[in-house]
Amino acid sequence: MKKNIRSKMIFSYLLIALITVIVVSLLVRWNSGQSLMNMVVEQQTANMKEAVQTYYEENGTLDGFFDRYVRNGFASGLPAPEAVNSDSDAVAQMKPVIKPQDNPQNSPDIRGLHGLVDAQYRALIPTMGYEPGEIVPENMMKDAVPVEYDGEIIAWILPDTQLKFKLSNEEQLYLERTTRAIIFAGIIGVCLAILMGFLFSKRILGPVQRLTKASKALAAGNLDQTVPVTSEDEIGQLTQTFNQMSTDLVRADLQRKRLTADITHDLSTPIQIISGYIEMAEDEGVEINSNRLQIIKSELQRLKRLVDDLTTLSQVEAGGLDFQFERIRPAEMLERVYQTYLPILKKQNIRFVYDVSEDCPDILADEDRMIQVLHNLIENALRYTPENGTISLKAYFDEFVRIEVRDSGAGIDSEDLPYVFDRFYRADKSRNANSGKMGLGLAICKALIIAQKGKISAESEGIGKGTTFLILFPPYNGTD
Repeated sequence: MKKNIRSKMIFSYLLIALITVIVVSLLVRWNSGQSLMNMVVEQQTANMKEAVQTYYEENGTLDGFFDRYVRNGFASGLPAPEAVNSDSDAVAQMKPVIKPQDNPQNSPDIRGLHGLVDAQYRALIPTMGYEPGEIVPENMMKDAVPVEYDGEIIAWILPDTQLKFKLSNEEQLYLERTTRAIIFAGIIGVCLAILMGFLFSKRILGPVQRLTKASKALAAGNLDQTVPVTSEDEIGQLTQTFNQMSTDLVRADLQRKRLTADITHDLSTPIQIISGYIEMAEDEGVEINSNRLQIIKSELQRLKRLVDDLTTLSQVEAGGLDFQFERIRPAEMLERVYQTYLPILKKQNIRFVYDVSEDCPDILADEDRMIQVLHNLIENALRYTPENGTISLKAYFDEFVRIEVRDSGAGIDSEDLPYVFDRFYRADKSRNANSGKMGLGLAICKALIIAQKGKISAESEGIGKGTTFLILFPPYNGTD
């Protein structure tokens, strides 16, 4: 059985919650036990310190402290002093025979303490295997806590820093209750994780499901799909990309249909004309005179231009067109183009402006291909610039070498600007009516410029406000 994304997300939330609960539980349980044992050690140390200070204040010495300590209740867990005869020296040394059961109600609890020594390191109570009165080695006093009285150290308490003692029943009960509370909190956390996983997965997967539905519709041929963008995260960006893709596919489909119609029209028109004259000559005996022959010839040239343009464009885009790169001076190249078209523009009463900076840096390009691009751009400007209009050819340097072809003609609508370099794209009819062109010239220009590592763009303020084509090339430094 395949798991969907929602179940995987819920399982992920659950797994994260379980791991978090287990880790937190172990850390809290361990830390609670450690903290409780540390608290016992601190409390026992404080009690012992208070007992020593009280005894010293009353007696001015710690001699007999163990006798008082035993008499008030034997320390649990400490070995009982051995019994001695009443006439022995031990009696004189205040070592009475007292057993733990003699006073069980008041048995002092020194869990967490290894022992107690005086200022001279003599054991005051059984300390780490040393009986009262015996000297405890100084190397065992590493973690000792001093007991002071009037600024003078009178004893040392040896705490159990390794925390190896056992907790009391009450303390164990406290830890068990803490553990149960942690388990209960963990169960609540797991339930909340499942709930949050369900809610968040529903929120996150909503846009994904809409994208899936739209993608299926797209695959079925319904290209016009738009999914609402509900966020700015990666899913929102994916949705925007999908919408853009759908829009591009719709435009490409329309362009394909228009391309087919345009090619059909541009191919069928000259073919019909040529076929018509041939049929007239065959069926009606009409003579093919020089005028009619010239018409047939011009239609054949029109077909040849179409095939040549398609071949050139295909070769450039496929990388099969050879380029002869060389160092080119923009001023010299543009001067050639200017002198070529100056008589043509004068004849059509169009002002031709030439403005090229002499210190414009050289570029690395194929000069013949560049002239072909400039010819296409100027001829494009000629078709749409009325009499008494202006066409300017300009070049200057501003980080890049910039070459401009600007006209004061029909202009381009803002909606058409992004697509003017698409093959067979026809913008406003005012720019294309009776032009006799197939819409491949600008596509060829763009392909040639890009192949030479340049950039080309079109700018226009709108219909009737002219158009500017801008070509950018990096300056040639002689190392490329």
